[in-house]
Amino acid sequence: MKQYNDQITEMDPRRELPSVVRYLSADRLAGIIEEAQNGDTRELFALYRDVISNDNQVRSEFFKRKIAVLGDPVSVVPFRKGDRSDVAAAELCGEILDNPTFADAESWLMNATLYPVAVVEKVFAPLPGGGFALKALVPVHYQLLDYSQGALRVFDVDDAGTPLSTSHEVTPERYIVHRCDLIPAPDNWGGAMRSILFWWLLRTMSRQWWADLLERFGVPFLKGKYSDEKGRATLERAFRLAVRLGAIVVSKNTEVEVVQAANSDSSNSHERFITICNQEISKLIVGQTLSSSASPTGELGGGTANLQGEVRDDIRKADAKSLAATFRGQLFDQLLAINGRTGRAPRILFGSESIAEQKATLTLIGKLHEAGLEPDDDALDTISERIGFGIRRAAVPQSPMLPFSVSIPATGVPTSLAPTTIPLSAGDSVEDRTAAARADDLTRAFAADLAPLKDIIAESTSPDDCIRRVEALITQHNPANAADVIEKALYVYSMAGARSAQRPKS
Repeated sequence: MKQYNDQITEMDPRRELPSVVRYLSADRLAGIIEEAQNGDTRELFALYRDVISNDNQVRSEFFKRKIAVLGDPVSVVPFRKGDRSDVAAAELCGEILDNPTFADAESWLMNATLYPVAVVEKVFAPLPGGGFALKALVPVHYQLLDYSQGALRVFDVDDAGTPLSTSHEVTPERYIVHRCDLIPAPDNWGGAMRSILFWWLLRTMSRQWWADLLERFGVPFLKGKYSDEKGRATLERAFRLAVRLGAIVVSKNTEVEVVQAANSDSSNSHERFITICNQEISKLIVGQTLSSSASPTGELGGGTANLQGEVRDDIRKADAKSLAATFRGQLFDQLLAINGRTGRAPRILFGSESIAEQKATLTLIGKLHEAGLEPDDDALDTISERIGFGIRRAAVPQSPMLPFSVSIPATGVPTSLAPTTIPLSAGDSVEDRTAAARADDLTRAFAADLAPLKDIIAESTSPDDCIRRVEALITQHNPANAADVIEKALYVYSMAGARSAQRPKS
């Protein structure tokens, strides 16, 4: 483990490849893609860098794709909440979230949503009492990725951070390798970003095409009319002078008309083409277009907007699930193994479902409760993942609430209901002990206007007799909670009867 205590992939930013956008053409783009397919991906990844950095459409949509996951709270929950080893494992792995480099590594790994891959180096530090702690998560620059030997490798660097011609294997003990592209294609083929390049190039080149169109057809030109050859010669001389003077002088019978060549269709064609390119880029990155442009859907209820919102949520959940699996399998498992922990790697949760989905889940749980059903313990993890934070079952009250809040001295309780120490043998059940304890507690609760209830309960010969006596007392006092008083008094009567039955006969 000592060989993983120091960082080895630190690149000097001055060794970046220069921008390749300035002289890019369709032929040059095809050549860059072909070089990447042969194993040299440096210019392709440099082009990705330039496109994301320089293009506002790609940059903003890529930003939305990443913050959909990065903006959610992160939590670590045990694999099994009732297992002590799993709980201890979750506590150890949860400390990683407080590491200052975790957020940067999380953001870097999310690059794999457009790039074909994202690599992060793990650096550990030994602890004084034994074991290891995560020291840092260091992003590995894309210029250091090497596919010349068929598989992913990382170029070596010297002490100054300059990439060397040699490379080393990407081992799971040192690196985290995250892939989020669901299309089965090799990394060096470019991933999802490759599809954006052609739309980006067409939109960029259209600027020159638009300038050429304006230069040729956008400037008004002069149209002259003449009736004889003399008038023609006059117009020709006038047009030649108009280039320098900006005006012409003709005879009365000669006509000159200024004609606008570009009509509304040609003037709007560039705008429509840019809109199409932007929409295709948005659909590829975030799965919809409404978040980047306010386009009318033609529906009063916003069905199209809801549908596109659901698509975006599906993409967000898939990205979060993929990132969580990468952290759990390539970081948590290793941290537990090098520290000798036997617990299973915990789950890591990124945010939750949408508000509508959360409401549907909670409504379903409520309906199950009304039907006399409830989720089992295994379902709590699934519900926690949907809500975005860990949940557990509420503790069941050990005893019912006292019917009255004011306690009275034990000496004020009638003899028949006074708290008496009941000798319980080893064979008595837990229910017997609970019944005796509850009866003693409840008989202390009667006071003030309802103090006669103590005598009523003590003198009643049956539950029906108790109810009649209590109703007569309530008629005199007319309390607002009459039904509750009757219910609690009957309960006390039952508990007192259960206690009396347990007392040893003299």
